[in-house]
Amino acid sequence: MIEDFNELSPIYREKYRLTVLPKWRKKLVILKMILLEVIFLIQVTFRTIKSILYYFFTHKKGYLVKDIKYGPNDRNHCDIYIPSSSNYLLNNKKDLPVVIFMHGGSWGFGHKLQYILLGKKLSERGIVTMVINYRLTPKGNIDDMLEDIDTATSFCYENIENYGGDKNKIYLMGHSAGGHIISQYVVVNYSKPIDNEQKNKKRVPLSGIFPLSAPLHINDHFLFETKRGVEHISPMRPAMKGPKYFDEYSPSAVLEKIKDKSIRDEKLSTPFPSFYILHGVDDATVPLSSSTKFFSILMRKLANPTARTLFLKAYPKIKHIDFIFNVCDDNLIIERNIFNGIEDDDNNNAESILNDIINIIKY
Repeated sequence: MIEDFNELSPIYREKYRLTVLPKWRKKLVILKMILLEVIFLIQVTFRTIKSILYYFFTHKKGYLVKDIKYGPNDRNHCDIYIPSSSNYLLNNKKDLPVVIFMHGGSWGFGHKLQYILLGKKLSERGIVTMVINYRLTPKGNIDDMLEDIDTATSFCYENIENYGGDKNKIYLMGHSAGGHIISQYVVVNYSKPIDNEQKNKKRVPLSGIFPLSAPLHINDHFLFETKRGVEHISPMRPAMKGPKYFDEYSPSAVLEKIKDKSIRDEKLSTPFPSFYILHGVDDATVPLSSSTKFFSILMRKLANPTARTLFLKAYPKIKHIDFIFNVCDDNLIIERNIFNGIEDDDNNNAESILNDIINIIKY
């Protein structure tokens, strides 16, 4: 068992006792993970080569700006992918929608260079895309990560017009742990009026949030990791500063403490952003229940939820890593309004993920 399991709340402590695997099974889990990682690295070889060629050689000059410093810390760097079709360098346009993307990696791994193809694909569809690095455990914890997304968002608002983006059309997008961080950031900072301590800091207006396959209740996810036999090696526990803080850094748990129907834009100095929650049905790393639980709670807290302010979609036959790969690989764009429903079953699959994201942002 983990050494600090007594910090869990009583109900989760007992569930943990009943769920934890013996040491020998955990050793088998680690061996399996190593084998799967080797297989994974072999499978992504072509994708890696394609990414490197684009990033260093084949991108259109002036439309990929690398290693921009957005904050004071070592990992506060980002790449900005700019649609070449916009000709912003010639036309000085500043009207394109913007996505700030926060990578996953269990709060302890990951780098912006893993998402070159995501930046490329979104920019090819007319979206200025800012892919960021941020502090990771053990050098940083969840407070540092939340500070980094706040700094990146402020930097984007103040500077994105220099890259053709519209500062009033900013979306946050995060996969896995990145989805958790952006959701926690928004739920804590945008759900209530600014108090006296905050009034000197203006909130950046956000058009929407995309948590992709995100763990949104940390206590629940800890038990899920326990069932998988990885809770003792997962960076999540130290990243959240230990089990006693799990609820404090769970977007679902934070929302539960808010009065029903109390999130009202007319009472907020900056409107509460729309949430577009996307998840794979076959995700064995972060279960779909994480997103459905958050969705149902947020539905109760919003004063007037609509499909444009709160949206959930589950994609059949999509696993955790498959999700982000399909966003990078999809070449099919059909101009349709996702909020009118899915009429063509052929589009309701992996190939429609990027299509859905584009339609939400642009139409």
